[in-house]
Amino acid sequence: MIDKGSDVVDRKKTYYPVADLVKTYPPFVNFFEMSKETIIKCEKQKPRFHAFLKINQAKPECGRQSLVELLIRPVQRLPSVALLLNDLKKHTADENPEKSTLEKAIGSLKEVMTHINEDKRKTEAQKQIFDVVYEVDGCPANLLSSHRSLVQRVETVSLSEHPCDRGEQVTLFLFNDCLEIARKRHKVIGTFRSSPGHTRPPASLKHIHLMPLSQIKKVLDIRETEDCRNAFALLVRPPTEQENVLLSFQMTSDDLPKDSWLKMLCRHVANTICKADAENLMYTADPESFEVNTKDMDSTLSRASRAIRKTSKKVTRAFSFSKTPKRALRMALMPSYNSVEGRSPPSSEKHTVSRLASTSSLAGIQSPSLISLPSFFERRSHTLSRSTTHLI
Repeated sequence: MIDKGSDVVDRKKTYYPVADLVKTYPPFVNFFEMSKETIIKCEKQKPRFHAFLKINQAKPECGRQSLVELLIRPVQRLPSVALLLNDLKKHTADENPEKSTLEKAIGSLKEVMTHINEDKRKTEAQKQIFDVVYEVDGCPANLLSSHRSLVQRVETVSLSEHPCDRGEQVTLFLFNDCLEIARKRHKVIGTFRSSPGHTRPPASLKHIHLMPLSQIKKVLDIRETEDCRNAFALLVRPPTEQENVLLSFQMTSDDLPKDSWLKMLCRHVANTICKADAENLMYTADPESFEVNTKDMDSTLSRASRAIRKTSKKVTRAFSFSKTPKRALRMALMPSYNSVEGRSPPSSEKHTVSRLASTSSLAGIQSPSLISLPSFFERRSHTLSRSTTHLI
């Protein structure tokens, strides 16, 4: 058995250097799930591919294993070999010269597996950030960063008018150095259908603000009362404001306790601003001092009032017309006046006049015919009298 183990160690040392394993295994492990999903999808959609897999699965060299099961074997090989070498080491005497070779082989395999796990962890972290970018409409592109990772996602309801209207469903994405604030998108009726090649579902959230954790000055734990449940607040100082802004929320999910969430948030804020005392960032406050109330969040009347407020804002935006500037109005009237006089504007001004005339509001412009019609007939009668005098 020891001789057989020595052969295994020698083959590992000769044909599979550590550098080659580190280079080959991480991409294979990272994209294994994608390869597995692609195989399953093609097997369902392509009958000839399904028949090809079944024919080869029946061959003796495949051992009646499917293609997905065969692909997982290289991933399982390293731990299996490591267990085998550990068993050989236990049954190898200390004076045997092969024991040092076994120890080197075991150390090399541990190094490779550690590198694979670390690379897989980084890949999963980047994938989580990409999922956030796809889920949040209008998410800033600078959220994608190699040193950034998603820590926690929390579902809340806004209790103040900042960063959005009271009662809005807000999702907080805590990263190791920033906080992404997004609200639930309102349902839009009559939207265009996506293209046939578009398989990703539409974004369910709307971006509000990407806040660096350094802007959070205090984390307020609101005391639990009958009128206030699972509420907390953030005292932030935006760079464009001279005073602190209070953002209050109510947690709606029971998956994460409020205490754990606030401690997690304070710890990452402290790491961002390079402070060791994360506990000093959190304060306990009474809901009355900040006028925080969660009692009416789930009532039917409150939901109806919020729906009416959202609808009124949409209607206001849809029917709002900006007033036409005086200069644009004067330029818009120039073509009708010049056409009556029998003159046309200079060529350099034609494009400007037409553009301003098309963009100006018709509500504030009177009809050109009503403005210049009397003077037009006076000029025509004067011209007609002069021509008649010349003929006489």
